[in-house]
Amino acid sequence: MFIYISIAIGTFPSLLHSRFLVGFSGILVVICSVLIAIGLTSAFGYPLSMISVEVVPFLILAIGVDNMFIISMTERKAKQ
Repeated sequence: MFIYISIAIGTFPSLLHSRFLVGFSGILVVICSVLIAIGLTSAFGYPLSMISVEVVPFLILAIGVDNMFIISMTERKAKQ
């Protein structure tokens, strides 16, 4: 999934317009935000349920990936 998103966010054959690092850093930001949220929840002593451990990270990843594609498409259209 990481490789697909990193490649699909730009134009693949071009090294200049590939945006591989943009896709990879977007995924990294989403993963770090989930880890920090779970860490803060544990630090404050909040009990974690199965939904917050199994469902929420995938939901946040899906929303974050969708936003990366929207931002990339808008930036591409603005240059034209």
